[in-house]
Amino acid sequence: MQIVDFESYENDLFEGLDFNDQTLQEVSFYRCSFESSSLQYAEFIDCDFQECSFIGCNMALTVFANSKLIDIEFRDSKLLGINWGNLGPVIRANYSNCVMDRCAFSSQNLVKVKFSFCSLKDAAFSDCKLARVKFDDCDFAGCQFHQSDLTSADFSTSRNYFMNAETNNLRKAKFSLPEAVSLLANLEIELT
Repeated sequence: MQIVDFESYENDLFEGLDFNDQTLQEVSFYRCSFESSSLQYAEFIDCDFQECSFIGCNMALTVFANSKLIDIEFRDSKLLGINWGNLGPVIRANYSNCVMDRCAFSSQNLVKVKFSFCSLKDAAFSDCKLARVKFDDCDFAGCQFHQSDLTSADFSTSRNYFMNAETNNLRKAKFSLPEAVSLLANLEIELT
């Protein structure tokens, strides 16, 4: 099936789709599934995705420009280097077993987003609302958090995180030992 600009798709399955380096504008997807597809370097401009799933997809460096994600599932997918800050609203999204290294999240409300078994190495969260978000078994090596609201966020099963308590709201956030010791790194104290 070929996807065309200015169209709407409902209850469609896109399997084995090769959409590398392609651009779509003003396309709506409702209850569609993308499986084992390559959307590397694809651009989605002013597109709407509602109740869609991306399973086993390669979406490295995909661009979502002013697009909406509502009730979306990303599972077993490569989402490398995506600038999620270009999106419009993200309302309820689940990321499960995804490689999200070098992604950027900026000025977004991600309160209803779930991250499970994801690699977020060298990713960046800047000025994001992440209150009550559960990061279940995620790897944050090199990840940066800046001016983000992490109130009651749960990092208790995750690892390699570092965040500055002076530039982020960590009130009631959950951490576990020994990983939580990394939170003391910016306090210029000595542990003996």
